[in-house]
Amino acid sequence: MKPGSIQQRLFSRATVIFLFIVIGVLLSASFYTYVQDRKLQSVSLSALKMASWNLARMSNEAGAFDREVALMAKGVGDPEEFMLRFDVLWSRYDYLLNSAESMPTRQHQDNLRRIKNLFSDLKGLEPQIKGLLKSAKPDWSELATTWEQQRKDIQLLLADNFVGEEASQLMTGMEASRDRLANLRVLTLGALVVVFMYLAFALTHIRRQSRTDPLTGLPNSNYLQTINSVDPRKNVIVCQIRDLGLVIAEYGNETANEVVRAFARKLAKGLGGSDELIQISQGEFLLLVKNRKNESSESLAARFVEATTFEWRVFETVIPIQGVFGVTVAGKDQSPAWGVRYQEAYRALAMAQMEREQLYISNENLEKRLRDERIILNGLVRFLSGEPSSLSLSVVYQPIVNAGNKNFIIGAEVLLRCRDRVLGFVPPNVVVDLSERHGLGVDLGKWLFRQVAKETSQLYRDLGFRGSLSINLNPAMLSDSLVSDVQGLLVNEGIPASALCMEITEDNAALDFERINELINELHTLGVTFALDDFGTGHSSLEYVRELKVDRLKVDRCFVNGIEHSEDKLRFLGSIVAMAEQVYMKTVIEGVENQAQWDLVEKLGDVLIQGYFAHKPMPFNDFMAVLMDAASRYPTSRQLSVSAV
Repeated sequence: MKPGSIQQRLFSRATVIFLFIVIGVLLSASFYTYVQDRKLQSVSLSALKMASWNLARMSNEAGAFDREVALMAKGVGDPEEFMLRFDVLWSRYDYLLNSAESMPTRQHQDNLRRIKNLFSDLKGLEPQIKGLLKSAKPDWSELATTWEQQRKDIQLLLADNFVGEEASQLMTGMEASRDRLANLRVLTLGALVVVFMYLAFALTHIRRQSRTDPLTGLPNSNYLQTINSVDPRKNVIVCQIRDLGLVIAEYGNETANEVVRAFARKLAKGLGGSDELIQISQGEFLLLVKNRKNESSESLAARFVEATTFEWRVFETVIPIQGVFGVTVAGKDQSPAWGVRYQEAYRALAMAQMEREQLYISNENLEKRLRDERIILNGLVRFLSGEPSSLSLSVVYQPIVNAGNKNFIIGAEVLLRCRDRVLGFVPPNVVVDLSERHGLGVDLGKWLFRQVAKETSQLYRDLGFRGSLSINLNPAMLSDSLVSDVQGLLVNEGIPASALCMEITEDNAALDFERINELINELHTLGVTFALDDFGTGHSSLEYVRELKVDRLKVDRCFVNGIEHSEDKLRFLGSIVAMAEQVYMKTVIEGVENQAQWDLVEKLGDVLIQGYFAHKPMPFNDFMAVLMDAASRYPTSRQLSVSAV
């Protein structure tokens, strides 16, 4: 029977209603028994107890008087003792008829009438007794006969109160009460057994279900919480199904569930006897796996990567499925407390996702990289907030020159430089990536705009410089606020819009062609130009050239490297330049490092060059010194070069 079917039956409406009925019957029976027993105790028992006690005392006192009558009849009695017993019995009658404590005795059956009659009979003996006591030769036989009848009436009263009709009813009620309690106990015991068995089975099932994923039947994250240690000989591997969310969005959750089940089966096939496979979430798994004989941890991980790379067919569509793996390898020195190893595996998984790799193995380099990134991120946050920081950011300028005259500087690319007091030089792309991942991209871009305006506005204001400044845009800056940021932080601070060239890379251009073209059109209206940077390093470069309304094409250095040794490479570079001319784009060739490369690029036509052979990146003061050099030329407000697009 399926777990879902068991659970449905355990908690079905019929089962719940049945349990409520059982509990309701028990409560009703208990309440009825309580009411009946309470009535029996509060009325009959109290009355019988008081009546029996008072009448028992009267019987004792009547017995004592009876003995004195017998003694007097034999002529050996003591008149004083006789009168004392008579007075005591008289007092008992008076107490029974008048005291508050004797109220239950009087109220029981017809005790009040009978006690009054008996008292009246006792009073009737008083004249006879007085006459006998005064007589010289008294005859007590008549008195003894009269008293004997009264004595029998007293005993009958006492017997009726003990075993009369009411007492009989009380005893019958007590018997019925015991029967009710016995039956209730049996019913309660049976119901408790049924309820206990139900609860035990339900709790066992729920506990098992809470630790098992219903989709795959694998142990789940609740089971994971029970693990305190892991055999150090086992590799800790976490993996996710890449882009499972896209499968859900495109084909629905049921198809995604089928993919997850298939993925789990492929993982399970690679397990050994003591290995464990745990499903953490819909598309996320944890493996605790030993290496096979003569198998390294790297080979084991690669085996799982291969097993989980497959195609899934939905009607006529083929969906490529891949797993992403993070691994903490087995080893004798590994800590059995698996929490640290689990965290390390997750770090490796996160790195694989960032690098778009299928597998990443945790090692000292990864730990150092993540530690360094934490230091850099902390410094970046403090720096952008204006607080004292170990991280310092600055900008440098790499001149862009005309291929026909390397002394003609048509502008410069603004490049970011980063340095940390602890780590030293920090690659700019690391800072940019961290700012994007942690929501600091816009703040970093605004700082860059302000810094460029602060340093270069004097070139345009005092020197009449009209060369271009190429500024790289990170993905976060490609937003609706870009136009106002360019206007407010650059143009309004003294840099002509026509001197600004915004560079976008293939990676951030892939966001949305239509949206980016809208931004380009708005900035074109101001006079700002655009360049497509790192052309040729992506997978769809020609599509970007066709779709994006950019003005410059910056050819990556990888197409320049080695052209002096390969005619094929040179010919390919020439075809890129020719293509750019066909779509009316100016070409900027990066990475020209020597005279031979320069000479070859120069022959390709009217292109711009950016490379170490012409100029290295330099601080602003050095860039200004290059412009002020007597041999240098640059566009001015009086004479703009055609090449300064």
